[in-house]
Amino acid sequence: MWKTRVEAFRISFTDIFNTRDDMAKGRTINLTCTLLAAFYNVFITGIFYTGFLSMYGISITGVGVVTFIPYIANLTSIFSSKLLSRFDARRRKYILIASKIYFYFMYIVATTLMPQFVTDPGARLVWFAIILFLGYAVYAPFSPGITVWFYQFFPKDNERRTRYLALCQIFSSIMSTIILLFSGVLTDAIAGSPYQNTLILGFRYLAFALVVTETMVQLRAKDFTPEGDGKKMKLTDAFTVPFRHRKFLMCMIMMFCWNYIANLNNGLWNYHLLNHMHFRYTLINLMSAMYTVILLALSGPWRKVLRRYSWIKTFGIACLFWVPTEVIFFFMTPERAWLFVPMCFVQNVLAVGLNLSYANILYMNLPEENSTACIAFNIIGCNICAFLGLLTGTAVSSITGDGTVRMLGMDVYAVQFTTLMRAATILAMGLILFVRWRSFTRDEDIATVEQIAAEGRLTKIRQPRRPLKQIVARLMRRSGV
Repeated sequence: MWKTRVEAFRISFTDIFNTRDDMAKGRTINLTCTLLAAFYNVFITGIFYTGFLSMYGISITGVGVVTFIPYIANLTSIFSSKLLSRFDARRRKYILIASKIYFYFMYIVATTLMPQFVTDPGARLVWFAIILFLGYAVYAPFSPGITVWFYQFFPKDNERRTRYLALCQIFSSIMSTIILLFSGVLTDAIAGSPYQNTLILGFRYLAFALVVTETMVQLRAKDFTPEGDGKKMKLTDAFTVPFRHRKFLMCMIMMFCWNYIANLNNGLWNYHLLNHMHFRYTLINLMSAMYTVILLALSGPWRKVLRRYSWIKTFGIACLFWVPTEVIFFFMTPERAWLFVPMCFVQNVLAVGLNLSYANILYMNLPEENSTACIAFNIIGCNICAFLGLLTGTAVSSITGDGTVRMLGMDVYAVQFTTLMRAATILAMGLILFVRWRSFTRDEDIATVEQIAAEGRLTKIRQPRRPLKQIVARLMRRSGV
């Protein structure tokens, strides 16, 4: 049985990832880069990034300020089509890779070195903001080019594309989980000693070395981007072309709303868990690692849900079940810390469906012509909404900062109110996507979903029904009568 499953997985995997042709080779390269990115992102995002900022006296409000700087700087992606059109196909990928190395140098190396020369916490916050702005603002116009470059390798067939996205997420999650657990345990083992800060800094330098390795691997992928994709565009096309494609625009509005919601407590929640709830790195990382186990166990069932209900409706279903967890997190205090584990379990189960469906939203109705302009529109909109979400969350959390107010018989930090805000907005989004999913979905995908639903109803009708006497007799035998 296990041999059969292993062989089936091998066939499914090699169908997507191989080196027999340029397209499959591109997907294989993208998977390799995804694994490397999963490795180094552990050390430069999430809990380690929050811990890095906390090392240098950045408050919860400061964490919010540093976190929303990238969303402002990313608005320079409006210049993407004009800028990329200046480079021919032979030089384009080298320019894209150079911009990526520059960005990570600023994001990792420059921000790590700066606090060694600037000691005042206020001045450090200003320099963090300046360095991050310069990094993101320069890289943003080139980022859509990398997206278009590797989108070429996505399978066209819907079923194979689902497998491709699921396999990338599974392997990426496994890699990040292994690194997250190992690094979290190691960091906690030397907590309170000077070596903890040194280890966190060492992790960041390791991350930059892995970034350089990833870019060298990416260069091996061919660039099939149409020569005229950028040259046909005007600067204003990022704001006009998407409005010619109604369903693409609907998907973008959905992504914009989700980026606002998701960033209401981005960075702030990890700060709350570390500094207010006093959770250890190992516990927080273990909850993140739980996602990998759940992904492996539930990837298949969620893919069946995607096939049955469509990408959009599946996202809506997951949103509706997500709402109670956010409400419960509002009531999580140090005295009720036990709520953290079960709620994280539920959210990880739902996150499998959310992530699988969200991964294809950008590409679901992406027009082949002027795709760079459409992706630039996506980046601009997502960053503006993410910025507004984070700005809202930061403003709310700054009401009490690191202090509390007495409410409902418990000490409440202002950042906890962001979970109630998330619950209300996720509920609204879930209802809209569940009811109006056709407005976001391609016509051919709607036809496929309706055909599957019709086949399911027909199967139920054809199933022979047991006579009442047989059912009663069977129940009597089971009860020993």
